[in-house]
Amino acid sequence: MTRASTDEKALTDILCCRTSEELASIKEHYENRYNKPLDDQLESELSGEFQILMRSLVAADRDQSQTVDAPKAKSDAQMLYDAGVGNKSEDDTEDFITIFNTRSYAQLQETFEEYQRLAGRPIEDAIDTDFSGDMRKGLLAIVQRVRDPLGFYAERLNQTMAGPGTDDKALIRIIVSRSEIDLADIKERYKEMYDRELADDVRDDTSGEYQKLLLAIINN
Repeated sequence: MTRASTDEKALTDILCCRTSEELASIKEHYENRYNKPLDDQLESELSGEFQILMRSLVAADRDQSQTVDAPKAKSDAQMLYDAGVGNKSEDDTEDFITIFNTRSYAQLQETFEEYQRLAGRPIEDAIDTDFSGDMRKGLLAIVQRVRDPLGFYAERLNQTMAGPGTDDKALIRIIVSRSEIDLADIKERYKEMYDRELADDVRDDTSGEYQKLLLAIINN
């Protein structure tokens, strides 16, 4: 990363949807390669709410428990609701970040359901109203990761090949990074969402040795 070329979309894709273990590994590899803490780099290159969100994520403080605390979900939903559409303050932003970045994904799922029961609308609507730019995209990415983790990556893969041109860096990053984790499941979700095989879309959108490499990973 350099300030002139910081790719906020890539940061969102890489950091917003990882487990604490994965984030800790990313931090370790980054520091070993660049001899500088990732947190320091984010602090120097980002600003505002998005910087706070990203630095909070790389702290890797997310609870990994699969146990859901229903009272806490209700309390967190109330806290998010009390932030109020159009009344967001700096403290409200901190509440969003704390809840979104420290609660387990299972806990967030329950919190979002409680929020919808309380507010009568999904949490995505509040984010769309109260946030903008990269901060909005980051929070929405976390919500999508909670609701449909396989769909999150399937949609990102589709976006890399939509329209003219291909986002080669993102396409490679997602396929390689998920190849030993859940790429087989992502392929199935991709077929469900788009009624097409991921391999067929990659074949149509790429060529040469680059194409062969991606297809070898996908079809492994």
